[in-house]
Amino acid sequence: MEDFLDEIPVDELAGERVVLRSLDRRDCDELYAVIESSREFLAEHLPWPGECLSAEDVFARVESWQMQAQMGNGACWGIFEKAGGTLRVAGCIIVGWVQWVHRSATVSYWLGERSTGKGLATESLKLVSQKLFSIGINRLELSAAVNNPKSIAVARRAGFSEEGVSRDFERINGIFRDHLRFSRLAGDD
Repeated sequence: MEDFLDEIPVDELAGERVVLRSLDRRDCDELYAVIESSREFLAEHLPWPGECLSAEDVFARVESWQMQAQMGNGACWGIFEKAGGTLRVAGCIIVGWVQWVHRSATVSYWLGERSTGKGLATESLKLVSQKLFSIGINRLELSAAVNNPKSIAVARRAGFSEEGVSRDFERINGIFRDHLRFSRLAGDD
């Protein structure tokens, strides 16, 4: 019989520039402020910013991510930037579509505009990849819009290999966008 996790442990993960941890209600105002200050920036490549119109909307998402983790089919870590002895919410890294029978999952990430260009997403992706491989995931997959070179660069820097183009993969602002598909295996260097 296969081993399946009933719950994905969303342990705190610490790197050089980031701390990743589970989000809760106390984080929602700050996370909403990041979304609000970066709304136009985020909406260029993501379909959901228009759905997060309040801290309560953010909290509803946090609750759904917690439920997915408890059911063993997804998880979310808040990305907190280490800044002068404090932690500042920078964005999120989300795991989804966990298929234990295949030992695979998808991963996505986003940062507020002022947190980009610092290596935070790359470090977060590496930390979460290591965590997921340590609990039995063998294959991680992610996609990035072909017109999003920064996200593509994050995937490559984190050791993900390009697999090809998924045509009309996602509809953003009423326009279908092609995405590059990437993967990383537990055995990859």
